[in-house]
Amino acid sequence: MTEEHPLGAVCGHDDLAHLPPKERARMRRLRDWLAARSWKPSQAMAVLCGYDPEVGRNTGGADMSFLPGADVFYGVPFGAREPEDLWALDAGLEDQHGYIGGLRLTTMPPKEAIAKTVAAGVPIPWLKIARDDPECRKYLPPEALDTSADVPRVPLIASEFASLGGKAKRDKDPKRQRFFPIVRELHESGTITAEIVRRLVDDFGDEPDENLPSPGTVYRWVEKIKAAAKARGAGG
Repeated sequence: MTEEHPLGAVCGHDDLAHLPPKERARMRRLRDWLAARSWKPSQAMAVLCGYDPEVGRNTGGADMSFLPGADVFYGVPFGAREPEDLWALDAGLEDQHGYIGGLRLTTMPPKEAIAKTVAAGVPIPWLKIARDDPECRKYLPPEALDTSADVPRVPLIASEFASLGGKAKRDKDPKRQRFFPIVRELHESGTITAEIVRRLVDDFGDEPDENLPSPGTVYRWVEKIKAAAKARGAGG
């Protein structure tokens, strides 16, 4: 894989010379994809999940060509090789793919795709970095320029895009009723999400798999807990 992107002639990159080579390449790819005339659905899916569409997910785990900010967003260092990290990355990507897929994006200009994503409350891994970069910023829609777009909102799960009845179903979900309080207690005690998942497996792994929340569900619950805590803090 080369560091240059086919769209690399769109804008100059001299101002990135101070960055390490790999980080410079990530910024170039982000700039170039934001400058594209349009995104196909598969391209929008990849970019909004934080990786280069030309590399895609098929290369597996941390070998994907990530865009800036994906390491922080998924909580996994670039180039990670530990099984626990790769597993956590896959769980996070699964959730993000579900959120973006639920938007049912068609071929459209990047600004429109980003605006729809922000409006739905779905976080974008590189959004803050793009806003802080003058070259990227000019390709962002007004909605994405508002710093409130960085607040971890509570995005709808994929099924809820089709039915707003999802909340009532979740509230009656026996797995949620049983395990959500445990996840919240562990998170509030400072336990990282990957460790919460491991704790659940250790403590309840002798039960059938269908009785336990999936790793993706646990990650989603933690994001909701974080969002609720921030909302309470903002409200004084």
